[in-house]
Amino acid sequence: MPHLRLLKFYRQFLLIIVASVLSPGPALVAADGEPEEPDFAFIAGGPYTQRKSSIQVILPNAWRSRRSNVGGSILQHAEYGSLLRTEWGLTDRWELDVIFSAEGERDLLGQRKLTSTFALADSVVGVRYRLLQESSAPFTLAMGPQFIIPTGSVSSGTGNSAAGYAWDLTAAKDWGGPVFLYSSVNYAFFPSVRPELAVGERRFNLQNVFAATALVFRPLERDRGPNHHDIHLFVEYGLGREDYLKLDTPVQKTPTTLSLFAPGIRYGFLTRKMRLFEVGVSFPIGLNSATPRGVIVQIQFENIFGFKEK
Repeated sequence: MPHLRLLKFYRQFLLIIVASVLSPGPALVAADGEPEEPDFAFIAGGPYTQRKSSIQVILPNAWRSRRSNVGGSILQHAEYGSLLRTEWGLTDRWELDVIFSAEGERDLLGQRKLTSTFALADSVVGVRYRLLQESSAPFTLAMGPQFIIPTGSVSSGTGNSAAGYAWDLTAAKDWGGPVFLYSSVNYAFFPSVRPELAVGERRFNLQNVFAATALVFRPLERDRGPNHHDIHLFVEYGLGREDYLKLDTPVQKTPTTLSLFAPGIRYGFLTRKMRLFEVGVSFPIGLNSATPRGVIVQIQFENIFGFKEK
């Protein structure tokens, strides 16, 4: 059962955490003498903001599916998602984030196609401030506001056709050994959402919240010549609640709960000029009927402008 498998994974990795705390290894040091901080997971956010004049581009692509029995026929539901996240270090603690995404879904009842859509989703512009960092605090903490631009739509299933506001909170602890930990919470609020093409219909206040934790293990951290190679293994859990509009007559606000477990692996390559390339894959497993299972393929690139080797 998925819950039993999740419990066994956490039990094994908690033992690794205890070992790493009692006997922490040396932290990875980048080419400029600063500690090289671990980066984003697949479903959990990280608090390690970009350094001043550095940019990071994150490109996750996701595919999810689930099957159900409808009147004796098999309904196959598939979801697709593609995201472009760009982070820019305004200072060593302030970061600007810009996010564009597109989403789609397809429903097949037997061999008959019921729906097939793919469209631009809502976009996000936000800033984050690194409030705490591990050089002077027990853990790293970052937070900040986000503005959600209504580039998606209710009819396509990719947005709420209304501007929204969100608050992003992330924390992490890196023991400098084989294990580090992420935790994140994102809360979004959409005031006065009106269904499209429904003149005179009442307006709705919609809320979304998603929390996730990532336990990450470093099986490989190795220098080869002037470059550094690493492999990270991920065990993640996410839990969320989303409001959406059910376009019946009358229109209704309906909540749904998401619960998923996501193991994954990522390979990173850091050059002497502080250019970081990462590629990884994760396999989210839905733990309830509303959450499909699938795969996430993620590519990341980071560069510090004006960096000079010492």
